[in-house]
Amino acid sequence: MAVTPIDDPSIQMRSKTRLVDPTGVDPGIRPLDLAPRPTTLRGARLGLLDNSKKNSDVILHGIARILNEEFEFADIFYTKKHSGAMPPHPEVLTELHRNADVVITGIGD
Repeated sequence: MAVTPIDDPSIQMRSKTRLVDPTGVDPGIRPLDLAPRPTTLRGARLGLLDNSKKNSDVILHGIARILNEEFEFADIFYTKKHSGAMPPHPEVLTELHRNADVVITGIGD
């Protein structure tokens, strides 16, 4: 699913997000709370979730290297999905949650 911001001036709530399911299934209208955003990345633990597509690891490690120069991460945790076409297994998400404050996931091809 793609996540797109809703730009509707009539909405008086905090930032809204609309989910779009590429399979054509309507996800329905329901509130979606986003995770709290850190005030800084300095000293945070960075998680990298490789989606297992070709070159995803190259892209993610390159981004991490550039960001680490500026933010000096406490740790960089790397993990890989079993399939680019499927969601990660629950244990992969558990490990990311346990080992990272922020996560970047990337697509290669």
